[in-house]
Parts: sequence; C-alpha cells; structure tokens
Amino acid sequence: MQQFRDTDNNSENLNEEDNSSINQHVPQFPPKKAPSFSMEGPQILGLLLQFRFAQGNARRELECQLIKRLVNIKKNYEPDCYRLNGTWALKYTNYLYENSNTLPGPIDNTPLLQIKEPIRNGDYFVLTDTVWKFLLEEYGGGPEILEDKVPPSPVSVISSTADRAKSADISMMSSVSQQELPSEIPIKGLKNELFYCYMHSILQCLMCIQELNHFLLNSINRHNGQKMLYCRGYKEMLLQIRDAQSDYIKINNLRTTISKKFNPKYQHDAQEFLLYLISMMEDEIIEINKEYEKLQLPKLENVVKKYLKGQIVSELICKNCKHKSVITEEFLTLSLALTKVATVNQSLEEFLKDELIQDYQCDNCHKKKIAIKKTRITNLPRYLILHLKRFKFFPKQTKITQQIKFSIESNFCNTEYKLIGIIVHSGSLEQGHYYSYGRRQHKWWLFNDQRIKQANKMDVQQQQGYILFYQQLF
Repeated sequence: MQQFRDTDNNSENLNEEDNSSINQHVPQFPPKKAPSFSMEGPQILGLLLQFRFAQGNARRELECQLIKRLVNIKKNYEPDCYRLNGTWALKYTNYLYENSNTLPGPIDNTPLLQIKEPIRNGDYFVLTDTVWKFLLEEYGGGPEILEDKVPPSPVSVISSTADRAKSADISMMSSVSQQELPSEIPIKGLKNELFYCYMHSILQCLMCIQELNHFLLNSINRHNGQKMLYCRGYKEMLLQIRDAQSDYIKINNLRTTISKKFNPKYQHDAQEFLLYLISMMEDEIIEINKEYEKLQLPKLENVVKKYLKGQIVSELICKNCKHKSVITEEFLTLSLALTKVATVNQSLEEFLKDELIQDYQCDNCHKKKIAIKKTRITNLPRYLILHLKRFKFFPKQTKITQQIKFSIESNFCNTEYKLIGIIVHSGSLEQGHYYSYGRRQHKWWLFNDQRIKQANKMDVQQQQGYILFYQQLF
C-alpha cells in the first residue's frame, strides 16, 4: 500500500508563505409528427423533438427525461386518468431505468377487462391523460380504460426500489418522479484531525456526481443499509452536510468503516481509496440484489456500472498465424502514463496506440512469436475518471512533477466531456498533501479539508492534476 506522510493534520501549512513544498498555484486563504396529445411548455416540445430523432441509449435517456416532465405537468383542471396493465408497466420501467434491451411492445390492457376487481398498483397503475397519450402514441395497443373511481396517487418520492414495489402509493407517476435528481449537495468543508486529506479530496469530487448522490440518498434505507456499510456511510455523510449549520462537518461512520483498510495513522493514496470505495459500494449493491432476486423484489440500480464504468477491448494478433485473442474488461479509471507527453489527450492516445509484444506464446500455433496488441475503448462511461501516473516506485521512488495540460472541455475518443473535478497532490512522495477542485452549483470551488473557497477556470488549469473527473456532454 502506498503511504505518505502528511504535511500537517489540519492543512494549516497551506496558509504559510514559506512552505516551499506546496504547489505555488494553491490559492492562499485568509420531428416524426406533431403529437396528438397536449404538450405544455416549449421545454417539453424541444425534448420531444430530440427524442423523436435519437437512437439507442440516447433515446432511452431522453425518454426518461420526457416521462419525468410529463408526469410533473400541473394542470388547472381535473385531468382524466387511465389504467395501465401492471405487467406492461414493469417491462417499461425495466427498459427505462434498468437498461433492459427489450422494448415493452404494444400496450395490452385486455387482461384488465377479464379481472372482476383488479388491484390498483398491482394489476394496474394509474396515469394522467398526458402520460397515457404519450405512451399510446409511441407504443400503440390499448384499449383505453378510464379510472373514474379513484383519484390519481400524488407524486411522491419513495426511498428505495424495494419500498417502491411494496408501497400502497406506487404508481407510474411516483415511480418516475423518483428519478428526479435532488438539489446539489451544499458546499461544505470536511474537518481533518489526522491524515484524511486523501479521503476528503476524493469525496468532494464524488459529490459532483449528482446521480451517485441521488441513488444513495433515495435507495439506501434502514432495511438494506444494515448490509451496505459503505453506501450507508456515504449517505450519512451527505445527510450531515445537508443538515450542517457550520461551514464544515466531521465524517464519522465512513472513517470507521475504512479504518481496517486505511490506517488512520498514515497518509494514503487518493486513487487507491477511490477504487476501493467505489468497488465496495458496487459489491454491496450486487449482494443486496441477489437477496432481492430471491425474494422476487425489484433490484437496486447498479449506479456504479451505469454511470462510472467503461469497457476496454484488447486484441492480441499473432504475427505468425494471424490468430486473434480478444480480452474484454471493465474499468473505473484509466491510468495514463506521463512519459513523453505534454497533454492528457496525448497520454490517452499513447494508451490506445498499437503495441508490439515480444515472445508472445500463441494459443493457436503454440510458438513464441511477436504479436500486435490493439486496444480500444468500446464503451465510454458517463463519468470518465483519468488517473495520471505521477508516482513511480521502481527502480526508485519518484514523483513526476511536470505540468500536463488538460482542458475544461475535451474530446476523448470522439466523445465530448467537461471537467467537473480534479485531485491535486502537492509536495513529495514522503511529505505531501491532497486537495481538490470541484464544479458545483455552476461554479468552481477549492476544497482543502475544512476550508473552501470559490475558484475559477484559470486556478484549475494551473494545477498539477493527479486525478481528473470528466462528465459526458449530451
């Protein structure tokens, strides 16, 4: 495990002008056709047009946004409400929010006509006229069945997928509104009493990912939280920040949870903590979903896989017999070398460049020959995390301090991204300190443990970046 000695417990040295080990740029603190149903608002119309022409996952994401908007339309009259077959509704929910590749097909409400007393929120769900007519136009089918006895359930946010399945208020409206992101997490510092700057810098950048915040706040509850220590610890931190009256908080439970892996008496590597925390959270989601599957409960969304993981394919081609071996793997971060490069984009190009492998043992011809290794990214994540390999431990321990240029907006593999967070390590391998910059509430902020300060793009781009967090643009 990589260990450092922190420059100080409370980062006071960042304020001392004579501390030469700290980076000089650290700020000093003192359409298809016109819809036949009503479309209120130009924003919904614009979204509908984008949806009509989109394909694949982009179309699915736009449909999620569109449904959310349609559900939340407020009318100055009592709208008609319609029944929707529960089986079809669950297929549609899986398609929208569980990344199912299977479209639900035409609406089939016929079974509802054959049930004497169908159960609301079981056999059927209740939709407003706007949502019903959108679904009917997109997927076809029928027949229309008016809900004239029971008023529609109010839009509500259910705390977890399991609770949502059991709740008496479950409906298509409440299910979709649960996807609405909460307001951004307030800007607060994290008090450092020991050597936690590595953890604080990572957490401040992760809090720039709203989908992660939303999942943890809304899907982790007192039932599943007992078996999801890392997810629960993260959620409790978010709640602490939301409720805090002061400018900073002290993290409690999450520190205790990681203490066996990260001894609080030592400084640790921020990237190692990032990979550990995210992996543990995903493991907890996977394990709880196994239990939900046995109980026939709806699964939690794997927010890590959906938003943070990408996929790389490596091909090894034997030059002797031309046999091709293919290896597919997922990644949370891309670790980029800094040798002979001046920019992050050049480093990524080097990472993807064809490579000659000497003495390759071919599985086909069973001879040791030269092979060509081709690497390509087949799936870029919504949030791309780039780790710049500044630390070397062999043949001797050194830190690469050269400035590697990076842009606020960049094109990686023909995909546009914007920078939302950056981790910086100042000082040396033996004596250093972590701090971070994050873009929250449409502004850049410097997070230095409990101290925070507004920053600008120039402040950010002058840093010796160690870990960069990019968000995909749509």
